[in-house]
Amino acid sequence: MRGLGFTETLSNLPEPFVAAFALVTQLGDVWFLFATLGLLYLLAGERIARHPRRTGALLVALSVGALATTLALKAAFGFSRPPDAGTASIPPWLPPMLETVYLNAATGDGLGFPSGHAIGTTVAYGGAAAVLDVWNRRKRTLVAGTLVGLVCLARLVLGVHYLVDVVAGVAVGLAYLAVALRVADGDPARAFGVAAVAAAAGLAVVVFRGVPSELGPMATALGAGIAGGVVWQRLDASQLSNPVSVPVAVVGIALSGLPWVSAYLVEPGPVVSLVAGATGLSILVALPALSGRLGGEKSGGETSRAA
Repeated sequence: MRGLGFTETLSNLPEPFVAAFALVTQLGDVWFLFATLGLLYLLAGERIARHPRRTGALLVALSVGALATTLALKAAFGFSRPPDAGTASIPPWLPPMLETVYLNAATGDGLGFPSGHAIGTTVAYGGAAAVLDVWNRRKRTLVAGTLVGLVCLARLVLGVHYLVDVVAGVAVGLAYLAVALRVADGDPARAFGVAAVAAAAGLAVVVFRGVPSELGPMATALGAGIAGGVVWQRLDASQLSNPVSVPVAVVGIALSGLPWVSAYLVEPGPVVSLVAGATGLSILVALPALSGRLGGEKSGGETSRAA
């Protein structure tokens, strides 16, 4: 009933279309959103946003809150995915080494309502449209809406969500975005605080509903929200203005994501997951300060040797 016939129809599209949408859906995966927003935080210049670091940190905080909200609502409703969400036909032309990657992209597991991809993309791309300064607002909104629409369509084509799941996800994402932006008023610390509150409330829902599979991820989001706000408040303007090179940014993103990925794969329990989330966000937010300190030490060392 939640699909209204759309999921069944779209999932029967020709194989090349399904394979293409398996790639499109990555635009809404948690790893892609955090890597993209993390790089924006570290590398964006004033042509992208008047205060690039502040704006980038704000978008990262919004996405942490979107993740927490997704997990909480999935646990609260407990609705399953479509029956065939966990299976996919592997295209015959796909190299064997990519089969596992394709299956991970084209299938879904766990609870289905609302769509986490719909919530995440609405908050991330909608937030970018709201706070960035590139182009004009109408064009930013059009691009954001197109990306959200494509990801939502991809979830239906892949058969991992019902129509109601993605529509509800977009609505939830818009609601969270409106509230978080209003409360934060441009301050990343406040946005991280909203994310932490959402994660704490979600943790209570997960425990009350008895959904152990969401306990670790929710604790990770809680640790990220708390640590992100604390570390941001401890940085001053001079530390935030330190430039970060592309190689350092890429390595920093990898290091900040490592605790998250490890917690997801190992499932060590809520306490370790909370520490993992806090560690990952701390590395990301503090990287400009760390990069500046390392650069200063290197310059000081070279000056001493030259003297």
